[in-house]
Amino acid sequence: MEKSLNLHSDLAEYVTTSSSFRQFKIKHFHLDLTVDFEKRTLRGTETLKLKCIQNSQSELLLDIRPSFNARKENTLSFPLGSMENPCLTFITTCILAGDHSLADVIVHEMDNTGEDHPLTADPIELIHSIMTAQVKATNVICIFSAHSGVDPDDTYNDMPYKKGFCSVSYLAHLAGDQNCFDAFLKAYIDKFCSVMAEDALEFFLEYFPDLKKKGVHKVEFDSWLNVPGWPLYLPDLSAGQSLMKPAEQLSELWAVEGLDMASIMKTNIQAWKTYQAVYFLEKIIEKSPLPRGNIEKLKEQYPHIVKSNNAELRLRWAQIIAKNQHQPGYQHVRSFLSCQGKQMYTLPVYRALWNGSEETRALATELFTATSHQLHVNVRKYVKKIIA
Repeated sequence: MEKSLNLHSDLAEYVTTSSSFRQFKIKHFHLDLTVDFEKRTLRGTETLKLKCIQNSQSELLLDIRPSFNARKENTLSFPLGSMENPCLTFITTCILAGDHSLADVIVHEMDNTGEDHPLTADPIELIHSIMTAQVKATNVICIFSAHSGVDPDDTYNDMPYKKGFCSVSYLAHLAGDQNCFDAFLKAYIDKFCSVMAEDALEFFLEYFPDLKKKGVHKVEFDSWLNVPGWPLYLPDLSAGQSLMKPAEQLSELWAVEGLDMASIMKTNIQAWKTYQAVYFLEKIIEKSPLPRGNIEKLKEQYPHIVKSNNAELRLRWAQIIAKNQHQPGYQHVRSFLSCQGKQMYTLPVYRALWNGSEETRALATELFTATSHQLHVNVRKYVKKIIA
């Protein structure tokens, strides 16, 4: 029997479950599954080895709250990157590019489950992801609390991700030495599986008592967790300029009349990593519509982007097509919106179509009529708001 800890997490209510998972710790699990691809079924068993961490608990409850309405969904309708639990992660098919170019996204989704999916090459990166997710969740609550009566999904943006990243970077900054902070992260993951941000910060101060004596927690930590707005600390990201500047310079060459193809061809973007290419396409989106004829040349110059199965690239190319009203590319838009329903890939394309011409608006209406049945109810609702 392990000593019981008094954690903020113990007071949290989980509305989707009545199970007693907080009173037990998973020491090991064995998953034995048989996959039937024709019937699209998974059958098998899971064996759990548990340790009770609370004296008063005599049995483990494994159930879902009756009010939680679980239903079968079309796999294309899943609106998020994945659905995770400590034993199994369901990845939406649209992030399976087939060439490892989105492997970091898959690792990220699995990292969200906590220490049960140690898939990153660097364990520190894994733990950093877990802590960022915990602080991110608190920031989400903080941001939404400022919008009383508003559906949190209606105010969703990527600010919690950025704020979560900056908050963990701030802790590393306070620690002063990266090796010391890495040692703290390892100690943290040894002590906890999944806890709330308050518990993580309290352990941080236990590990670095000198910081607690300085009183940094009295103002800074409360502001990070409970005050809406921009992060209080921004890490040095200047190293990224070496990747961003070439993409920016190349996009400038594509935004002018009378293309200088000799200069354009000096840059081999096939050697770029996914997110450098994504950044380049985003700069093209900002500069769109391009001068007449440039979009055709762009397509000819970078066929690997146009034909890619990478959803991040397909999304940006669909937006470029919409903003340039490039009729030959409409089939790409149709294909992309028909093969997936992920919210962050679907809504930006509909916005680009609806903010264009009568022709692109008609295309948006046509596509929504054809695909609305396969969209998740929330995504369907948001698209209706866009094209209303």
